[in-house]
Amino acid sequence: MLCLSIKFLLALSKYSVHPTAVCSHVCNFNSSSKEFMAAQNLVQHAFMSHKIGLRAQHLGLHKAICVLMGWNSSVPCDAITCVPEILPDEEAFAQKEDLMLWPPLVVIHNISMSNNNPEQQKVIPIEGVEAFLRGKGLVGGKIKVCLGKPADQSVMLVKFLGTFTGLGNAEKLHKYFAEKKHGREEFEHNTSNNINNSNSLEEETQGGQLEEHLLYGYLGIAEDLDRLDFNTKKRILIKSKKEIQELANAPVKTDDKSLNKIADDKY
Repeated sequence: MLCLSIKFLLALSKYSVHPTAVCSHVCNFNSSSKEFMAAQNLVQHAFMSHKIGLRAQHLGLHKAICVLMGWNSSVPCDAITCVPEILPDEEAFAQKEDLMLWPPLVVIHNISMSNNNPEQQKVIPIEGVEAFLRGKGLVGGKIKVCLGKPADQSVMLVKFLGTFTGLGNAEKLHKYFAEKKHGREEFEHNTSNNINNSNSLEEETQGGQLEEHLLYGYLGIAEDLDRLDFNTKKRILIKSKKEIQELANAPVKTDDKSLNKIADDKY
């Protein structure tokens, strides 16, 4: 598992590269395990290495390991060595959430498909998801809905353009699910605790749109790579959300000759 995770880290260490042949499973190593000690040694090596021409890559790898392990990735520039500091859960997730998939996409789950009773599973086709999004006014610009992984219609991907506008539309959809308590946290809580049993599912779907009750969604981040189909994974990048937002909010020089170019279309 560690070897697969290191491949993942190597992809994260260069935010704008194709994360091919990587495993996006986030490992929760026990602090006394060999895997944990190996990761700790590797993060120290990555930070302390000053090999000519590879300093930037080593620092990128250092940050990627810290993100994966839930450690503080900020180290004083004058520090001689690096001792991993475990972050509170909220801060650790904020680090992971910054590494978003690009072009932006929203991962949508049909929670009924996680029910072990086939009779309680309700298939919602792609066309149904598209119609639902249009009905909520959540389709802005060009999008594409496709099957994720597994391809049993339990996971669908809503892809947006790789522009500031596309990111804004993706965040709007993410916010919709979050406000409806149908976001990442609620989905993971309900599926991990097997809350969506037949009785609660039947109660939830009474008197409303099936899609509104069964669909959960959230903005895709690096740890969602394993939910992508093969073709999407080949084309996806990993970018820092903070860096994208800083670029979008950066002041524009009035004497810049490129003012006639719209950054939204060029990013």
